[in-house]
Amino acid sequence: MFLEAPRPFRLECDWLNAQAFRWTERDGWFYGIVGGQLIRVRNADGDRIEFDGGASADDVKRYFRLDQDIAAVHNALREADPDHMPGLVERHGHIRVLQQDPWECFVSYICSRNASIDSTKGRITKLADRYGNRLTLDGMTLNSLPSPQRLVEAGEDEMGRLSLGFKNPSITDTIFAVALSIAGGDLDSVEARGWRRWRSGCLLRVHVVSEMDLHALSREPHWSAMGQLGRYAGVGPKIAECVCLFSLGKDEAFPIDRHIRRALTERYGDVPGKTSRYEWARKTFGSNAGYAGQLLFLAQLMENRRQQRDARYASEDSTIVIDGKILYHEPGEHGHDFGDGSSVLHIHEGWDVPHSHRKEDVMAPW
Repeated sequence: MFLEAPRPFRLECDWLNAQAFRWTERDGWFYGIVGGQLIRVRNADGDRIEFDGGASADDVKRYFRLDQDIAAVHNALREADPDHMPGLVERHGHIRVLQQDPWECFVSYICSRNASIDSTKGRITKLADRYGNRLTLDGMTLNSLPSPQRLVEAGEDEMGRLSLGFKNPSITDTIFAVALSIAGGDLDSVEARGWRRWRSGCLLRVHVVSEMDLHALSREPHWSAMGQLGRYAGVGPKIAECVCLFSLGKDEAFPIDRHIRRALTERYGDVPGKTSRYEWARKTFGSNAGYAGQLLFLAQLMENRRQQRDARYASEDSTIVIDGKILYHEPGEHGHDFGDGSSVLHIHEGWDVPHSHRKEDVMAPW
């Protein structure tokens, strides 16, 4: 099935997994779970995407926010910050802020505590493989995240053996607390078994937010949703902001991690330091702060990768850079594609390639 996807829009694993962690690309298709169902989706000709799988067209539209007036968002960002946003929109404006299921989003970002994107994906996958439903499409298999009810049935002791993280409280403690407050459970019985004593107060926080309706938080003001999410032990501002932005439709949310902190420092100097970074972002970008943050995040992620690549391959004797791409003079195999638009060309020993930054000089032997 084809859906209209007004440009700029382009699917890429970099930005999909920066928000939802579990997307996989194969043969031009992107496989992921939307609305609890496995789908595959790809870029199509014109202003369209193509998808198939178990999710409905409405679910896919909502997930990728295909009906959003993205041009208005970009114009507002350029006006708010004419120094940095025009270039960021030009390079990364094809992304969208995804609209994920609130439960799945909350669990995913609890799993992201003190972890890289790859580590977070591994934690989510471990949880899904143990308790989720097996889904298969076109030879690709993924397990859905388990429901809150399924985790309550499994019990906190069983979940604790997953070892998703050893901070106090652990990741499984926090996930189980959220599951209890959504699905309901015998909290007094859990307390009687000593949960409060050795779970670092996680149960006390469950009492505060018992019978939570995550979907209803989308109708609450941003500050109210943040307050309710933050009542769980182990849920700080970054996780709460991510849930608000990526599942509750609060585009003013501005999650801050190490990438964002570095991006703010490098582009805005001490400005964010004069007040809370969250306050600064919302004052500067208003209701589009979340989009500004994702553009900054993706740009910084790409920059970090470039620096890591340069540190690995750079050498005064053997590295040639042409139009932003690295040609590396080294005996052995030909070529390596990093998947981000840059590449390394391994040239056989003996080829007379000058060590120069001038394209005409490098191409002269050919």
